[in-house]
Amino acid sequence: MSKIVLKSKPYLLVLLTLLLFSVLLIQGKDDISTIITKEALIISLMLFTYISFFAYKLNASNQRIIDELNTIIKSEKKQKNLYKQLLRSNENLENEISSKTKELHTKRYTHPLSGLPNRSKLLEDSIFKKFDKMALLNIDNFKSINDIYGEEVGNVTLKITAVYLQKKIEDKDLFLYHIGGDEFAIVSKDTYHINREDFIGLIEDILQDYKDENFSYRERKLNLMMSAGLSFSGRKKMLAYADMALKDAKKRNLHLSIFENEKELEKLHQDNINSHKHLIHALHNNSVISYFQPIVPIKDFSKPTKYESLVRIEQENGNIIQPLSFLDVAKANRIYHKITEAVLTNTLNAAARYGVPCSINISFSDIEDESTMNMFFSALDKYEYNSLITVELLETEEFINYEAVYNFCMKVRSYNLKVAIDDFGSGYSNFAHILNLPVDYIKIDASLISNIASDKNARLMVETIVELAHKLSVETIAEFVSSEEILLVIKEIGIDYAQGFHMGKPEPIEALISA
Repeated sequence: MSKIVLKSKPYLLVLLTLLLFSVLLIQGKDDISTIITKEALIISLMLFTYISFFAYKLNASNQRIIDELNTIIKSEKKQKNLYKQLLRSNENLENEISSKTKELHTKRYTHPLSGLPNRSKLLEDSIFKKFDKMALLNIDNFKSINDIYGEEVGNVTLKITAVYLQKKIEDKDLFLYHIGGDEFAIVSKDTYHINREDFIGLIEDILQDYKDENFSYRERKLNLMMSAGLSFSGRKKMLAYADMALKDAKKRNLHLSIFENEKELEKLHQDNINSHKHLIHALHNNSVISYFQPIVPIKDFSKPTKYESLVRIEQENGNIIQPLSFLDVAKANRIYHKITEAVLTNTLNAAARYGVPCSINISFSDIEDESTMNMFFSALDKYEYNSLITVELLETEEFINYEAVYNFCMKVRSYNLKVAIDDFGSGYSNFAHILNLPVDYIKIDASLISNIASDKNARLMVETIVELAHKLSVETIAEFVSSEEILLVIKEIGIDYAQGFHMGKPEPIEALISA
């Protein structure tokens, strides 16, 4: 609709003509007055004036109506434009909602690194799909990869593992999930023709091929291994059972474990829960104590006896709980650092009170934990008897990050503490430790000492270790000296200290000092 326009100029022209005519009449023009009397002309003039005025007002009113109509037309055009914009906005909004919905679905059901279905998707599929076989796979020592090489290499490891597993199952009608962190799940439906034995064999092949695969990133070779837990029962609990089997494999240092006995594994799981509760209770009630085992000089008797601090839990009924029943639980529940803190306190107090040399065990996981190290050195800052304390390094086979261990040893030395390597001789890498790390003592592994009286090879190995240690000005300690026969042999070889039940059992420090 186009704009309405009303032209009012003709009305003004008529009005001016009438006014001119009236002027002429009043001036007395005879040619006009002969035709029309003055009165009639005046009336006509007034009539024309009124009509003209009325026409003018009518025209003004019409113009206002026209203006209003034009305003309405403009408003309609604007509304049409707004409607078109609304339609476009609505279409864009629908597209955005659809895109966001897909994005949310992807985030909810897909692992962001690998792009594989995640834990939520597995749990949902477990409801609608009839799974009857599940393997839960975990990358061994993945935390060390992250800590040593950085998060970037860790993420690459997860991606190449996902690709590797996809290739391994792509033609076998199996489902692959990345359920979080360094854990993957391979699942089979009961409608697929793959039996239990074939499934186990497939997983074993996957683990072995993964170990043999030459993975690399930026010219860095990645030596990777995986462990697996398998479950074939409990459809609603299959993931939980597979997880129990995986933990069992890790605990027993196996590459694969199969969930077999529901009651047995559930009992184990419940025992772990109870052990965790007892451990928390012990920590809150200062019931994590230390027993001390003598480390007796057998070469130079002028040197003092040392005492190794060994963790125990004292129950309210007086029973003493050995560490094998709770250390793994402490690590699994990430409270191992609290055990370390309690034992450190016990050890420092015993050395200060009785003025005797004491040693405390520190693991590679302790060294990796920043909060543990802050606590450790903060305690030493306030301690006056650092020269009485020796740090025994555990888990030396896991010393992948030599720089971190070396820096720790150097810092310990700067506090005037001594350093010992525990379980020396249990692995080939131990010989590298004694050459590369600043140590004061090596504790020869029990597997060599326990057979030294009857095994010539064990004796030869110990003799070699002692000779190397003495050339490096490192003193030696024989662990697991359980008989007089063993004691005589290690004396002949020239070992400096002996530790074991034959020399003294772990006891409260008060009992050992008073004896």
